[in-house]
Amino acid sequence: MRNLFVVLILGISLAAINVIPYPKHVESGSETLEFSRCDLNLEPLLDEAFTEILEVHKGIILGDQRPCQPDAPKALTVKILQREALNGSECASEEYELEVNKQGITVVSGCPVGLIRAFATLEQLIQKDGESATGKAVIEDVPLRIKDEPRFGYRGIMMDTARHFLKRATINAVIDGMMLAKLNVLHWHITDDDSFAMESKQIPGLAGSAAFDKNEIYSAVQIKNFVKYAKQRGVRIIPEIESPGHARAIGKYKPLNDAITCFNSIWPHNLREYHKIRGGPPTAAFDPSMNKSYEFMKSILKDVIEYFEDDLIHLGGDEVMYSCWRGRQSIMDFMKKQGFTRVQQLLDYFIGRTRNVLKELNSKKKVVYWSNRDTMNAKIKYAPGDVLQFWGHTNEIHRLEEEYPNNKYILSPYDVLYLDCGVGNKYGGPSWCGNYKVWLDIYRFEPTDYNVSESKILGAEGATWAELIDDSNIELKFWPRLLPLAETLWMPKRTEEMDLVSLIKRMNAFSKKLNERGIPSNAFIRQYCEIHTEECFAKRLSLIHISEPTRRTPISYAVFCLKKKKKKK
Repeated sequence: MRNLFVVLILGISLAAINVIPYPKHVESGSETLEFSRCDLNLEPLLDEAFTEILEVHKGIILGDQRPCQPDAPKALTVKILQREALNGSECASEEYELEVNKQGITVVSGCPVGLIRAFATLEQLIQKDGESATGKAVIEDVPLRIKDEPRFGYRGIMMDTARHFLKRATINAVIDGMMLAKLNVLHWHITDDDSFAMESKQIPGLAGSAAFDKNEIYSAVQIKNFVKYAKQRGVRIIPEIESPGHARAIGKYKPLNDAITCFNSIWPHNLREYHKIRGGPPTAAFDPSMNKSYEFMKSILKDVIEYFEDDLIHLGGDEVMYSCWRGRQSIMDFMKKQGFTRVQQLLDYFIGRTRNVLKELNSKKKVVYWSNRDTMNAKIKYAPGDVLQFWGHTNEIHRLEEEYPNNKYILSPYDVLYLDCGVGNKYGGPSWCGNYKVWLDIYRFEPTDYNVSESKILGAEGATWAELIDDSNIELKFWPRLLPLAETLWMPKRTEEMDLVSLIKRMNAFSKKLNERGIPSNAFIRQYCEIHTEECFAKRLSLIHISEPTRRTPISYAVFCLKKKKKKK
């Protein structure tokens, strides 16, 4: 009789399979399946949409078929099945089933994106050819049966190309890593004070004036190719056109210069014991009183709607330097004419008018706005369909539902999920957002712990502002630190202490899979503990926070620090 180990994720210890995020339901055995890629007979029964996905990803299963004899007998069958015909309807469910036994592999899903999630799991299960003693591919713990689906529908990364231009290969590699981690939203921060590098068909000269270099512009064709590449890997791309603040780059295009306030302002910075520097570029903002500002937004939104497929468009909406508006008399006159008594009402006006512009262009599109303590204190008004991306401190997440009960939220608290922090600022000073965000703190982050209804939370997103991030290090900011977030957002909520041994083994295995794809991943523990994970991380005491020993730390205290962090309410 076969011995099966069954896991329903309820906070208990996890089975040994090296998959992250860990599947919702796992039944595993104790046998090993070894196979040559030439042994596999692929039997797909799929609609066209599924077939397109299979063509992109079948190499995960079949590997390199060139050495295989076409007419040789196939010992194992790989069945790829869909539940029912799509009939042209939209299909977004990510659920899938995967079964591996001595007879072969079966994958079943209801939607093409579910097939992608199954392939991501399968890629992690298959040990690379040559790693076994026989030189064959290996799947352990068979017979294996997995039923899986995510907890949150928004599991994201923010990529900033406005501070450093990123090459096509870099962006594709980011998407590949996301696919393997089952992260499904790439939030593309494409414009800011530093640069505007998106080709505009509506304003042809804009990017040529506002990009860092004329050779560093994302063309309409390139953007559409990114969207297609991402879609084939189960990743949505949400563009962000920062407005009305962070808009200085747009003022480099002379016909729009007068619509940008504070374009020529100096943005000084104190280098502490050194001296004050001029700084730059200064932040700037659209003039909310000028029709030209809204004509620009209408033109750019036409481009965005053409280039990007997603129903969400991010329009920024925070960090406006109100002094830029107070310093222009025509804006003050406009305020008086509108009956506004607070300068913040100008932001309400800009947000409302640009939202109406978008609705006129495409009524199905929804807007995402940044939100934190400042926007809450300013009582900025949002429409019920607007999505708020919270980037403040975790101790203020609870205010979201209090202030905006009719909206939904994406959580990106800077004290946990800002992945650029802890390495200094753009002028050589300290980071504004504190220490480096370590993987264990990210794993301890639970979106529902802050008195916000789970039904209001779309998900969460790790952000990487790119003042100090470029092609050379962006993947190292993501991997493997984002894996704990990917797991939290995918799995059912943990009800007991985390299984650190399982997590670390799976993070380490995932990093190796990334390396196989040519994607770099940071070391996150010492090599000794990669090899002897149980010895390093086996539970001895009630574990809340890991501490490095120091010369001043008693030996009995050195391994585990019992100082509990207060639970956020």
